[in-house]
Amino acid sequence: MLLHTRLALRTTAIILLIVGLLGIAFLLLAVHFRAQSVHQEQQARLEGLLNTVERTAQIACFLDDEQLARELADGLLSNDIVHAVRVQSLDGKLLIDRGGALDSARDALFTREIASPFEPRTTVCRLTIDPDQRYIDALVGQASRFVGGALLLQLLGIGLCVVVVVVRYVTRPITGLSQRLRALEAETGQKLQAPRGNRDDEIGQLVNSVNAMIDNLVQSLDAERCLRLEREVEERRYRAIFDNVETGIFEVDDDGAIRVANPAFRRLFKLPAKRDLNLHPIDFATLVDPEGTFGASPATVVAGGRGRQWEVALGDEEPRRWVSLVLNPLEAGRLQGVAHDVTARKRAADAAEQLAVTDPLTGLGNRRGFDRRLAVMGRHHRLYPDRCHALVLLDFDHFKQINDAHGHHAGDRVLRHVGGELAALLRQRDYLARLGGDEFVLLLEGCGRRDEVEALLGRFVARLQTPIALESGVEVTIGVSIGVALLGVDTEEPQQALLLADRAMYAAKRAGRNTWRFHAPGGNG
Repeated sequence: MLLHTRLALRTTAIILLIVGLLGIAFLLLAVHFRAQSVHQEQQARLEGLLNTVERTAQIACFLDDEQLARELADGLLSNDIVHAVRVQSLDGKLLIDRGGALDSARDALFTREIASPFEPRTTVCRLTIDPDQRYIDALVGQASRFVGGALLLQLLGIGLCVVVVVVRYVTRPITGLSQRLRALEAETGQKLQAPRGNRDDEIGQLVNSVNAMIDNLVQSLDAERCLRLEREVEERRYRAIFDNVETGIFEVDDDGAIRVANPAFRRLFKLPAKRDLNLHPIDFATLVDPEGTFGASPATVVAGGRGRQWEVALGDEEPRRWVSLVLNPLEAGRLQGVAHDVTARKRAADAAEQLAVTDPLTGLGNRRGFDRRLAVMGRHHRLYPDRCHALVLLDFDHFKQINDAHGHHAGDRVLRHVGGELAALLRQRDYLARLGGDEFVLLLEGCGRRDEVEALLGRFVARLQTPIALESGVEVTIGVSIGVALLGVDTEEPQQALLLADRAMYAAKRAGRNTWRFHAPGGNG
């Protein structure tokens, strides 16, 4: 464990390991080379002994003198390196064999052919010396131990010196820097001092780099402190707005759960003020779009980093409340939304829209409303060509006489009365509009049979037979001329159907008024 935490110990251990491995390698090499050197020296010594006794051996062999040969052998055996001596003539006669049997390997024996003292080319005997291998091995061991000990001491000295130098000039300064750095209060700008003697080397450069890092750290801390203060101010400002603004503010995660909502949003959607949305979140789509009409899932709301805005109706009661929702990406996995109660604006817009398509006198549709409804009917007929629709055009007979005789107020009362009578006869899906003056139009959706249209018109004409009481107490009656065209029977074009109904209406006028006519191909009436 200490080797992992102490650089000095780890460095010392590594150096000693390297020195040990190198020492073993050099020791083996030194012992090997020293052993070879000792063997070579002993071989040279044996060669010298042979050279010394060669002349005596020549005489002993030539004269076949055993006494002289024995003295020669005793002289050789007096050397520690010689174990046994043998002199043998060429015919196999053993002249002398002293020191014991030859027990060395054949390649370890020293043998020399002894020539005649008078005829150098003639060999008279063979001199064999058996070296004392134990003595030689002892010499080799002694020399190897001396070399190994000297080399080992030298390597240990070098290793210890390297360790001392590393500890003194590397690890100790680094350890001191580490201790001072641990006690350093960097946030106050306090800096390190390079050790004496290391100001210009790598340790000094390390101290300079640490001091530069401290300067950057102090600057970063100052900047972070300023940013934190600014953020705290912004958070307090945002919290004040978040809690007190009348606009609903909320946050949604990727799963579509509302995790944050301000009081205005809770009031808008009637959520409990004390409900912890982090522990008990509310599904966004279920809250604002339970029927899935607007595709209010956050996964599909924000596409390409752009937000989305739409309006939804809340509650089933009448009048309904309308809310405008704006949803934008806040960060990865979070969306921020804003909710406005736009009920008043929606009602005003609806009222303005209704006013734009409503006849102010009768409360029925006007020319613009009729054009829109006729266009809708045309699209519906193109989608479902099998369904037919009736277009009925009405023009009241002699209406101008009522205005001239009783005034415009009386004419207005008559128009409101006949409009109410018509509206009372229609179905909810039918449409009634006043095009202008005393001209009205009916759009009977899905009504393609003449008998159905005639039954409705018959009831309306019958109701017109009842006198209309004016404010002055006078009662008046009024007739009507009616033209009918069937979309899907007479024509496939809505505007063409209006033209055909107009022609049929004039045919009714020519027929005596207070009646109706259907469009007849090839003529009217």
